[in-house]
Amino acid sequence: MIPELRRRLALESLEQFGFFRSIQWLDQVDSTNRHLDRQIQAGQVQLPCIAIADEQSAGVGRGANRWFSPHGCLMFSMALEHAMLDPAKNTQRFAMLPLQVGLAVAQSLEPLVRTQPKVKWPNDVFVEDRKIGGILIESHRVGSMGYAIIGIGINCKVEIDQGPEELRRHAVSLHEVLANRSQEAASCESVLLGFLKSWLDLQELCASQPDWIERNWPAWDWLADRQVQVQQPLRTWVGRADGIGSDGSLRLIDSQAIRHTILSGTVRVLE
Repeated sequence: MIPELRRRLALESLEQFGFFRSIQWLDQVDSTNRHLDRQIQAGQVQLPCIAIADEQSAGVGRGANRWFSPHGCLMFSMALEHAMLDPAKNTQRFAMLPLQVGLAVAQSLEPLVRTQPKVKWPNDVFVEDRKIGGILIESHRVGSMGYAIIGIGINCKVEIDQGPEELRRHAVSLHEVLANRSQEAASCESVLLGFLKSWLDLQELCASQPDWIERNWPAWDWLADRQVQVQQPLRTWVGRADGIGSDGSLRLIDSQAIRHTILSGTVRVLE
């Protein structure tokens, strides 16, 4: 009864945000990103929309990575028209979208956990040096309309020790790092509503202050001053992470003290 009531109240709260034109909470789906894309391509939903799933059978991450989707993981996707993000008028704001979403996740979790969450460029969120969430943003088009699908996964009440070895070594679940909070704070419904409030607030802030993320990034930067390796298809970069640029790029200082600007790649911290 309690889970059913929690779910019903969460759906009512989502409606009250007044932002989404379509809201779906699914028992199971292959991937919330793919599910929304299929519906948008078929003209079955209006944007902006959101889909949340209790289970994903084929969740995806960046590249060929698979998102481990156990019970207790909050998995959802939001779809927004490109016009809402003003990519033509404000390329900086559009390029910052992955970092903005990561910051919104980190800020929404901050009141709940023992230590400040951090964002690992470009799309992961860490608590106590372990990954608690990830983000995948994909851009699509149907007819003349371009849209972005923002997929987010957050470990809320996941039994990490039941997962693959890589997960056990590098991941954490919110319920493990709560700071004097009831376990109710780690429910998927509570975490989702907290994220959406933080994200909508941050969207507003970035609209009025386009450089806000760049100015405030150092306080949330998990890679700051770490030696990292960035893998790209045609080359590998090694150096010290030195924040971000105004275009959302990672700045890297190599062994020759030359600063490089990196727009994409897979980042690994060197021990």
